[in-house]
Amino acid sequence: MNIDLDQILALTGDLSGDEPRERLRAFLLQSAKDPDAIGELLASALKGQGHEYRLALEDIVVSLGASLGFELRFPEGGGWASPSGVSFLLEVVGEGEEADLGPIVERIESNVSISSAPPETEEGEVAAEKGEGSSDPEGRMTALGLLVAFDSEILRVEGAIAQGDEAGLVRGISISALLTLSKMAKDYHFTHGDVLLLLLTSGPSVDPLIGLISRIISQCEAETPTLEEIAQILSPVGRGGEGTSEEALAELIDQSRYYAFGSRSEDRKHRRL
Repeated sequence: MNIDLDQILALTGDLSGDEPRERLRAFLLQSAKDPDAIGELLASALKGQGHEYRLALEDIVVSLGASLGFELRFPEGGGWASPSGVSFLLEVVGEGEEADLGPIVERIESNVSISSAPPETEEGEVAAEKGEGSSDPEGRMTALGLLVAFDSEILRVEGAIAQGDEAGLVRGISISALLTLSKMAKDYHFTHGDVLLLLLTSGPSVDPLIGLISRIISQCEAETPTLEEIAQILSPVGRGGEGTSEEALAELIDQSRYYAFGSRSEDRKHRRL
């Protein structure tokens, strides 16, 4: 399905207004579970010029968090909330833009301050239990920053984080790496915990670890024979016989005479072809 961002923006109206942007966000919430559809919109937003495309880009980046198991938070630059109690506050760094950690660190500190404040009762009294529902033993939410950089800017963002983030509160990720992570999560059934572990343990940039995982997956796929290749090896087709590989594979399975096990098969050590 091809999604035309220009048509969507024409329907939503000028995103500088609150209502048009809310319409865009409502649409993104409906589409957010499909990373392929969001990826198409993101590619269109990157090609567009002007303030509206930039606003759309920011909201589209936030919407990618849904496919990673996060709850989306659009206001104030956008963010992701994990059921574990960890939240990521997002900032997009475009071409030539300053990789300034100040604004996102201020957002982190503000978020933690608000989250750690004890709830009040209806009479305005402080409740006895602090931060109910938070995973933090002291009742605080854990907030981190995630600078989502244009691919051309990721090295500069990495450098800024390495030099200025002594507390380890900020991570960097390129837009292409974020798309790759979203696609891997869908295709290979990453759990939300898997995604969270990647984001928490990587720094200053998540890109190298995502790149490593992607290369390993690609290598494994290249080395794993397809069912058609297995049929060609084991059947008369592979020995110069007649018939299609699909017919040969069906015959092999029907006869229950041949078995093929991958390197991860549980009982591969106990059976032989």
